[in-house]
Amino acid sequence: MKLIRLLLTCLIALILLAGCWDRSEINDIAFVVATGVDKGKKNKFLYSVQIPLPSSMGGAGSSGGGGGTSGEGPFLVAQGNGGNERQGIEEIQTKLSRRIYLGHRRVHIIGDSLAKEGIKKSLNAIFTQPRSRISTFLLISKGDAVKLLKTQPRMEQYSGEGMREMSKNSINMTAREALQDLSREGKDMVIPIVNSAGTTKDDKNKKEVQMESFAVFKDDKLAFSSNTNESEGILWLFEKMQKKSASFPVAKDEEISVQIFENQTEPSFKIVDGKPTFLLTVRAAGVLFENEPNYRIEDPKTYRLIISKMESQIKEQIQAILNHAHSQGIDVFGFGWYLFKNNHHEWEHNWKNDWQKTLPNLKVTVKVDADIQRTTNIGIIEKE
Repeated sequence: MKLIRLLLTCLIALILLAGCWDRSEINDIAFVVATGVDKGKKNKFLYSVQIPLPSSMGGAGSSGGGGGTSGEGPFLVAQGNGGNERQGIEEIQTKLSRRIYLGHRRVHIIGDSLAKEGIKKSLNAIFTQPRSRISTFLLISKGDAVKLLKTQPRMEQYSGEGMREMSKNSINMTAREALQDLSREGKDMVIPIVNSAGTTKDDKNKKEVQMESFAVFKDDKLAFSSNTNESEGILWLFEKMQKKSASFPVAKDEEISVQIFENQTEPSFKIVDGKPTFLLTVRAAGVLFENEPNYRIEDPKTYRLIISKMESQIKEQIQAILNHAHSQGIDVFGFGWYLFKNNHHEWEHNWKNDWQKTLPNLKVTVKVDADIQRTTNIGIIEKE
């Protein structure tokens, strides 16, 4: 009897569970690789999606372009208006024959005009989409985000892939990390800025995506964009100078170039007269690649001269971004968050409520320990 019941159960299960009830053919899906959001009209948002067109993709170096919904080239960019991302995506869906799929989105770009008004709503939209990846890279566009999505780079078949690779070599700000920064006490966001620029002055119509600076936020609003000196300081602060080259002036109209392979930043603090003071110890080591003055760095005095120039410039770059941010009550490095983790009681009772007012007068000492551990043959004069 038990055997009969078991067989009946298996038979019913086979009948009810047979077949595929929710299949989706790959030819019916539009895979979105990058999205953008700009400030629209009447308090609405303008959403853009970039979708590769496999049928138009050739091998490496093949020509092609894209934009709009014309389908020309290896990708298309479709747009829709809405009060939130869901409404924008629904309007875009009415223009496409395939179902939009956001599970492959790797890059989300926010226009700078919208970023100045706040990006929290745009970030929350990523988390409310069931198949969105919270590891999506965040970028701020100089101008409208849709223009970057329509840019056709030469090295990649669509700009979303190029921006993803650039993000991996920068601060790596993802949707998850941005939302964490927004929820953390005593920490403000820094997001890379991307722009489209001509590769040469004579070829202005050919645009390439360029990562040129950083957007510094106060709460969820864009406060200012870093200049070249401040951008270098941000990279040093966040330990992102590895595998990058840094140039240091050591004489009049002459520089040395160092390939950095070690970059560490260690904060520490002490309380003086009831106020926190910080010490930032930055360690940098690299390989001497270019030696314009033809210095013999084997000489101890020459070596100390070069190291002092390196340390002075790194310190100046870090202090530049700290001074600018702190003057506006922005904790770009996260000193407040460091206090929250290491001296929570004092933070909650003495510093938390007035932290933004404290920042302009916060004492931060920057100590840089630089080293050149290897050299190329340039500048080494062998004695015969």
